Amino acid sequence: VEKQLPGVKQKTKKAYGLFMELSDWEVDLEECGRRDVGRVRSVNQDDHGEWRDADRPAQLLFVADGMGGHRGGEVASRVAVEQVGLAFGADDPDPERLLGDAFERANREVFQMAKRDFELAGMGTTGVALLLTGEPTAWVAHVGDSRAYRLRDGELEALTSDHSVVGELVRRGQLTPEQARVHPQSNEILRAIGTQPEVNVDIAAVDVRPGDRFLLCSDGLCGMLPDDEIARALGAAPPPEAVGRLIDLANEAGGTDNITVQIAEIPRDAATIGTPNGEETRAPSPGPESAAAGTAIRWVVALALVGALLLLLLGGSGTSR
Repeated sequence: VEKQLPGVKQKTKKAYGLFMELSDWEVDLEECGRRDVGRVRSVNQDDHGEWRDADRPAQLLFVADGMGGHRGGEVASRVAVEQVGLAFGADDPDPERLLGDAFERANREVFQMAKRDFELAGMGTTGVALLLTGEPTAWVAHVGDSRAYRLRDGELEALTSDHSVVGELVRRGQLTPEQARVHPQSNEILRAIGTQPEVNVDIAAVDVRPGDRFLLCSDGLCGMLPDDEIARALGAAPPPEAVGRLIDLANEAGGTDNITVQIAEIPRDAATIGTPNGEETRAPSPGPESAAAGTAIRWVVALALVGALLLLLLGGSGTSR
């Protein structure tokens, strides 16, 4: 089923895996690099990007799921990735502002391209981003129904809420997540990048701990599998293998859409653990009472050694009979 905005037909997708390690909260991302078109589509309209700042421990992951016909969706997702990367390169130190600017740039460029070329009219794309800052706080931004998850201690938590018709019905309690996956309106989204002059982006801070595993995906994955199955596959193997397993499971469930997957893991042996405000946790410095006590003990030891030495010398000067 193609994703739709009101009156617009849409899309298709791609798959990648990423393995990221944080050492002292500095990000070193290893890309597994896979894409999968699924079992129904012939064109891949998803795209993704990953960028690292050479001057600071910051890294950005992004997934885009294009829509708007055979050509439009592919162009929209590609342009969105390009514009998000350019915004990250602007090196704004404020995470929330950086992500807002990135999505606004993408929205503006996709919208203007659609206006200039009638063959691209109505194109747009979803977008979900994860910004790792080198601190124990990460940032997630999204538009549409591509998702971000965090797996922690075996528990999978959704970090985004779908901007879609069925997503709204789930939030109102009118549908269960299982019913939403097979609902006839499951392809209708309420927000997208590039379909309107302005875009409303949801941006949120999330905490990061050693052992956390983050997943970004298009609905080619989360629209085919329940969260408990995603959680099992995500946690059962190292990230590169988990990427492949998730794609296989989505295809086995029907593969009706293209599938994009990114995984980022915080190693359990990360050496420097920050406090929530990003400062390192250090042992407390000794106070003045502790310093004074230490000095007194050193004087007592020194005097004892002098006394022992004098006794030894006096005792050694006597003669035996």
